[in-house]
Amino acid sequence: VLQRFGLIFLQNIVLVGNCFYFQAFLDEFTKWLRGNPNKDKILMSGSGQGIFETLFNSEFTVYEMKIGAVTFQIALGDITIEKADVIVNSTSRTFNMKSGVSKAIFEGAGPDVENECAVLAAQPHGDFIITQGGYLMCKIIIHVFGENDVRRTVSTVLEECEQRKYTSVSLPAIGTGNAGKNPVEVADDMISAIVDFAWKHSTPSLQKVKIVIFLSELLDVFYDNMKKRDNLMLLAFQPTFFEIPCNIPETWTDMNQQLSCVIELQPGQSEYGNVKDKFSETCFSYEIEKIERIQNVWLWRSYQIKKKHMDTKNGHTDNERILFHGTVADSVAYVNQHGFNRSYAGKNGATYGQGTYFAVDACYSANDAYSRPDSNGRKHIYVVRVLTGTYTTGYAGLVTPPSKDPDNPTDLFDSVTDDIQHPKLFVVFSDNQAYPEYLITFRC
Repeated sequence: VLQRFGLIFLQNIVLVGNCFYFQAFLDEFTKWLRGNPNKDKILMSGSGQGIFETLFNSEFTVYEMKIGAVTFQIALGDITIEKADVIVNSTSRTFNMKSGVSKAIFEGAGPDVENECAVLAAQPHGDFIITQGGYLMCKIIIHVFGENDVRRTVSTVLEECEQRKYTSVSLPAIGTGNAGKNPVEVADDMISAIVDFAWKHSTPSLQKVKIVIFLSELLDVFYDNMKKRDNLMLLAFQPTFFEIPCNIPETWTDMNQQLSCVIELQPGQSEYGNVKDKFSETCFSYEIEKIERIQNVWLWRSYQIKKKHMDTKNGHTDNERILFHGTVADSVAYVNQHGFNRSYAGKNGATYGQGTYFAVDACYSANDAYSRPDSNGRKHIYVVRVLTGTYTTGYAGLVTPPSKDPDNPTDLFDSVTDDIQHPKLFVVFSDNQAYPEYLITFRC
């Protein structure tokens, strides 16, 4: 009928109904569209917007907050009917998952996308594959491996979108399906990556980031994480990044607009003496070669946001400890730039959980098992600010701290330890819960 009248005057058709009827209509329309030779013209209008627009639907909940220049949304819905420049597909290592949301994305995008993905997966590739959008209302689909580190995966996706000058991206709850990741941890990782991106780009091309939740029970988990950050975001963001008064330590050297640098302390400085004394309490027989201060704006701000949240949640500010972390020379550059990554948990043991381990005494970290000497005999230990908060005894297999209340599984301890009364170590499960303040290079 519409073709007969040429759509000269008729510009909008409103379909009134609930989500069930809308989905039934959309399913039938999609079937028709796949066989239509003019599908590209039908899918996109001159303004680049999709032909469908939900004006109001009380059965779908959308939460929104502004993080710097980025609009961040969490919504309950179907990612295959999202309108965005980019849609993310969380799939298997072989990029051919046929279950859950990934199956729906492949079915919605059509066989051409599935075939393209299979061809690219058979070739050398990185951590993700990019295909056309097919029948979905997006320009491209970024296919990621759901079992990879979630925070790093989301960061990579956002940077790829920014590099390609896309303005919007919709993501599923990565890793909560077949990968079996803990939803609380996934929510924290995904939102942390989005916050990191917003800090890094004051005027990004990527303006809108949306997490689309398929299972209603996950929505509250993501929303709770969003709420915890909301007021803190209002405090943390200002129009220009370098004007943000976020308690940068007074001891930091001017960075000349750089975002990170390493400053070697001099033996005559009181700061050097304080770090040396702390180290020498239990490592008095070692020879310190140098002490360096790590100045990383992104890591510091992320840590401060986490600290403010923990201080508010726990009702006091006694949540921080100065601890030690031994590492190998090959890891130093990564830690200085990106901080501690719990995806490496188990490298030096995971007796108390799959997190990042920090020692109360430097001599614990000085053990060769944790700070293995390099070819020149040098060893490396970080002096770390760690948010231990409220803690309990850990055990093998933990991927998040245990819940304080069995009736409220989202109310978690902040960290775990080996011994509540006399702790020798602490384990944290959020990457922004520790800041590498100093690096000590020493010899036996």
